[in-house]
Amino acid sequence: MPYVRILPENKIIKVIQGKRLLDILIENNIKIPSYCGGAGWCGKCKVKILDKGISLACQTYVEEDLTIKLLKEEGTDINIQKDFWENSNFILSPVITLQAFSLEIPSLSDSRSDLERILAIKENIYIRDIFVLRKLPIFLRKNNYKGKLVLFENEIIDVREEELKRVYGIALDIGTTTLVGHILDLTDGSDIDSYSTENPQLPYGADIISRINFIIHNPDGLQILRDRLIKTLIEIIQNLCTKNNINLNDVYALSITGNSVMTHIFLGVTPENIAFSPFVPVFRNMMILDSRDIFGNLFNAKVYVFPLISGYVGGDVVAGIMATNLLNKKGNIMLIDIGTNGEIVLKSKDALFACATAAGPAFEGSNISHGMIAKNGAIYHVWLEGTVKFEVIGNMEEKGICGSGLLDAISVMLDLRIIDLTGRFIKGEEFCLGRVKITQKDVREFQLAKSAIRAGIDVLLNKAGITYKDIDKIYVSGSFGSYLNKKNAIKTGLLPNIPLEKIILVGNSAIGGAKMILLNRFLMKDA
Repeated sequence: MPYVRILPENKIIKVIQGKRLLDILIENNIKIPSYCGGAGWCGKCKVKILDKGISLACQTYVEEDLTIKLLKEEGTDINIQKDFWENSNFILSPVITLQAFSLEIPSLSDSRSDLERILAIKENIYIRDIFVLRKLPIFLRKNNYKGKLVLFENEIIDVREEELKRVYGIALDIGTTTLVGHILDLTDGSDIDSYSTENPQLPYGADIISRINFIIHNPDGLQILRDRLIKTLIEIIQNLCTKNNINLNDVYALSITGNSVMTHIFLGVTPENIAFSPFVPVFRNMMILDSRDIFGNLFNAKVYVFPLISGYVGGDVVAGIMATNLLNKKGNIMLIDIGTNGEIVLKSKDALFACATAAGPAFEGSNISHGMIAKNGAIYHVWLEGTVKFEVIGNMEEKGICGSGLLDAISVMLDLRIIDLTGRFIKGEEFCLGRVKITQKDVREFQLAKSAIRAGIDVLLNKAGITYKDIDKIYVSGSFGSYLNKKNAIKTGLLPNIPLEKIILVGNSAIGGAKMILLNRFLMKDA
């Protein structure tokens, strides 16, 4: 049985002869990018095999002992996108409330049950969770029948000591590329902290179709993807609590938003039928679950899962609609969530139109020669000022280029006539930004992605019977919603040629909507 020695950790793994190196690394939790899911065309899973040189892990099969060196992944700190919601009339009415109580101690003249005493505290309250019922007798006697009820609407989800002053909620955005979490104080509505990291499913493909294919072709595929996701979400939750000295047991509510496929995987429900016409999801309705059903006995909280619109228009769009207050806007208003899935919503008169476009992962930096997501080391802004200049996230040496930087670079290349209006190179074969190169293939990947978005815009406008001139406002969300250059978006054809003031950059509107749900329980019904 051959082995693989991994440097610089000097880790040795015994493997089955003939097994693919990429699978070996993934199964042993060795972080390695593979945006094409091991199909062999993204070129991101490079390793150095001693005595043999650079090779793709997805194209390497272990027939004998190998010593490999992992190529350093640069810029590991994800850049947190700003979030957004229009909150001028927002009312704080959190999903979790506290109700203090002081009960009469049982006696021969008052032998009511513990549960009867608790339910008499407030009208219409109830206990559904057997764990809370089991906790009652010990808790009440230990605390002299005084304490606080933790309520989710009218359901008692815990009984706690008198001293408990604050409870918390966590909003989670499960993106195809990036996971984002915010921890909120549900007592006063403050946003305490945020944390972001790469989606751990990236080695199985940068887009949702690659992940569905992995599920279809691997009997344990769904479980593998879900386990990796849940493990990372737990790490986000624990990180937010530990960093801010918050007891995990004081977290009582979570809101979950994501595209339809990510939401299915989160719940352990197969999304495979979404890949085939007529693209039917298993469910579309919102769900309220117990955290034990998702995260085990880690903590006791209610989990709100955003509803889906269709197989390819998910809860992240519903959250975005909520964050931008789209339903209450007048005129022709468009919300464009630019990412691997280009999801677009148009409100025209009293109707809502929605579609999803196969933009692909180019806007997230995938399928681009030196592409990367928006994290330290990524070029995110390029411009002309006598010479070509650029800015890098983290103010460090450039390691790659993210979507907004690619958009700017394409615009500069047009201005310098390095490429023509069709995107073909007419000066040289590549465009260099320091150590980062943009090739003809990268330009074509960008054109495919932006054309998908633009086609979706045209389809919805046609469906509503209006034109570009009738658009009153466009909200742009996603990573682009934080860093997009509006002029360059119009110049390259990504967005229609409308006045710049009509284009509003809103960053991560999905996490904004997820936060709103936690802070106003009445919005659950609106979603």
